[in-house]
Amino acid sequence: MRESISNANFPRDAEDRVYHISVKTGDVANRVLTVGDHVRARRIAKLLDTEEETGHPIFEKQSQRGFLTITGRYKGIPVSIMAIVEGTLAIIRFGSCGSLTTSAPAGSVVVPRGGYCIRRNLDHFAEEPIYPQLKDIPYFFSGNFKADEGMTEILTQTVEDALAPSIEQGEPVGPVLTGGLNADGCSFYSSQGRQDSVFWDDNEELVQEINTKFPDTHSIEMETSMLFHLALCARDPTKPIKAAGCMQVFADRVGNSFIRPEQVAILEPLVGKACLDALIKVTIEHEMDVTGTVWEPVSERK
Repeated sequence: MRESISNANFPRDAEDRVYHISVKTGDVANRVLTVGDHVRARRIAKLLDTEEETGHPIFEKQSQRGFLTITGRYKGIPVSIMAIVEGTLAIIRFGSCGSLTTSAPAGSVVVPRGGYCIRRNLDHFAEEPIYPQLKDIPYFFSGNFKADEGMTEILTQTVEDALAPSIEQGEPVGPVLTGGLNADGCSFYSSQGRQDSVFWDDNEELVQEINTKFPDTHSIEMETSMLFHLALCARDPTKPIKAAGCMQVFADRVGNSFIRPEQVAILEPLVGKACLDALIKVTIEHEMDVTGTVWEPVSERK
């Protein structure tokens, strides 16, 4: 730890940068694309407008904890890749997932209408549970959290448009699957139904339970449904959060196959650009004033 931190409830350093992610107001735009891979983030950042085009440098900040934030402009509109902002926050999660349907083989893209969370019940595995009445339940399911309908509609269209030429040319990507749900596990293994004889997980029936409780589940991963949940919990009417998501299918859990590197090489730039194209089409209420932000043109700074 390198900085002196104040306020244990909402830790910030002397420059007012938030603990963990090390950004402050003015570093992050109202439109955010979040990814789980710093390599993917930098590849997508290459699509941003240049310093010569915008009049300001592209901002990049990597925190001590490894969180990367890149802010610039895309087609003239301020966006961040990877948040604290004033006004509405529009955020798209672009990640990878497993699929639970034969309609989404490896190389497909899923755009869910909403999602739910699956959490391991630690008391089930404890010798002395705090809640013995719940000991027989190894995994808890939440209810469904809706994605923002308007953003999801825009994102669906931009992703479909981006992939259409590749699909028509017979490249090994697609289809784009929409309208279903995403399952969000608390881990990569046990709460996603992956089994390992070395561990006691009691998850042999978990995938069947998913299909019974939410039969229209298309994807399973670890982030997107929680983003929908957090957007729902944002209660300041002047700072609402709009959230949508799309995922590349890396693991076909039905056919037990995994995406190939050449498929990722095709998908990642196309879908990354589609996410940026979707973000700049989203209407932002109470958008931040450019003054004092990292995307303020240098010529306008005092």
